[in-house]
Amino acid sequence: MKRIVTLVAAACLLMTGVTIGVLMRPAYAPSPAVAVGPAVADDSNEAAVRAASPAYSAFLQDEAAMSAEPALDFSEVNGVGLSDAKEQVVTELGIPQSAQRDELLPEQTAWTYPGMEVGFTGGSVEYVSVPAGEGRIELESGSLPISLEGWTEAFGEPMFTADDGVGYVDERGFAAKLFLEPLSGELVSIDFFWSSPQQ
Repeated sequence: MKRIVTLVAAACLLMTGVTIGVLMRPAYAPSPAVAVGPAVADDSNEAAVRAASPAYSAFLQDEAAMSAEPALDFSEVNGVGLSDAKEQVVTELGIPQSAQRDELLPEQTAWTYPGMEVGFTGGSVEYVSVPAGEGRIELESGSLPISLEGWTEAFGEPMFTADDGVGYVDERGFAAKLFLEPLSGELVSIDFFWSSPQQ
């Protein structure tokens, strides 16, 4: 009797292992029958594997479609880099139309240029703010409309939501926040800044 119970338990463990192995195989991986073939390292063998595996081809097409989307890169806005010093901004844009010092934080200043405001902490750029009425914005990744619809179309649904707007964060930690009127939901401005304090 003990022997029968042991055999049944071993069979159950074997079936569980096989089932888990089948379920854990990625959906995009070529089937073992396709992957196994003559061990010849040439382009014709790779082409045969790709042609024989619709799942593999679909995976490659999805990957190509994803890479065709605009990249999130908020490191430079309208010619101002979020890592720039004041001297670099003056060299790029010239003398500002006006400059204001923050009353509560004297180390912070805001310079006004046509179509945008550049904020500084000390001698470095803290943020760039572009009002909604400007129409378009120039980023490292290209030109974008200043509208919630345009950004959603380019980058998909926002990555974060706040009481006063929505936003996106790129891979380097630069954020773009679309400030919205609380009642109407209309776009007020798009601000660009570091998503976390710089080290």
